[in-house]
Amino acid sequence: MASRPRASSQPGKLSLPQIIKGTSSLRPRAVSNRSCSMLENELSCPICCEIFKEPVVLKCSHSFCRVCLQQFWSKKKAKRECPICRRKCSLTEPTVSLALKNVADTFLREQGKRGATAGLGTGASVAREDAVVLEEKCETHGEVLKLFCMDDFEVLCCVCHTSKKHQGHKMYPLDEGAQDLKTELKKELIPLKKNLRHLYEAKQECDDTTVHIKSQTQATEKQIRQEFEELRGFLKQEEDARLAVLQKEDEEKRELVRKRSETITRDILTFSHAVIAIENEIASSDVQFLQNYTNTKKRAHLPQKDLEKLSGALIGVAKHVSSLKYQVWAKMMELVQYSKYLFGL
Repeated sequence: MASRPRASSQPGKLSLPQIIKGTSSLRPRAVSNRSCSMLENELSCPICCEIFKEPVVLKCSHSFCRVCLQQFWSKKKAKRECPICRRKCSLTEPTVSLALKNVADTFLREQGKRGATAGLGTGASVAREDAVVLEEKCETHGEVLKLFCMDDFEVLCCVCHTSKKHQGHKMYPLDEGAQDLKTELKKELIPLKKNLRHLYEAKQECDDTTVHIKSQTQATEKQIRQEFEELRGFLKQEEDARLAVLQKEDEEKRELVRKRSETITRDILTFSHAVIAIENEIASSDVQFLQNYTNTKKRAHLPQKDLEKLSGALIGVAKHVSSLKYQVWAKMMELVQYSKYLFGL
């Protein structure tokens, strides 16, 4: 058909979705073997080629039986992808399609009813059942609805077609009218599906970004801990080295003071013995004192000891703690290397 009028927006006129809905709800169409086969193909799982059982849908809009998809993925081991378009699937997929499940269950029930009816009827009734299920009739004239007015978007019978209301309008058989409108809607469905795919991709990108952020956080945390562990190791090593130097100086100073103390102790004993001997001579009789005076006089002339303070005996505290942090920081600069990090990697 070269050209078709668009749906009118005037009051009383039906829009395209209303026409399609009205066509399917008011008049159950004649269902042939071919149409049943097409519907069965649409409701069949691409993997097992049977009617859907527990159907699930992926973000790429492809549907499968839940068990069939799980078996397909188990053969692929850890690789999760759509069996048809090979698009990678996230961990949140697949999702249960309740609408598709209801349609598939309804189709199976209808098949069962038609099979039971065909088993009870004759060959002629079976052929008629395959050709015609039910035909909707015009409420005004009681005739079968067979035509579709493209100007008023109304389903008509042959009597309605001859009325003045539809005189000069474009009329098409129901099959052709429905097919044309379905084709038009399918074209309008393309950008919707495209946008839906983009939304799925954006959602997938958000999910992937969340996983990447978590991975970045874990890796960065590990690196920070390693860096501080190295710093703590350096500081512990520096602390141990400086404490070792202090301990060594402590031992040297103690040894120096010990030697001085031993020398003083020996001098004390010498002078103590001389004082005691002289006091004993003084306390003796005059005869004995005078007889031993010369020797006693010699013992009193002991050399005087130099009792100057011991220099360098104290710990050099200043050299250990003066500018300690600065010295450690300066030494740490040899360990630290500047590295430029590019954000977003």
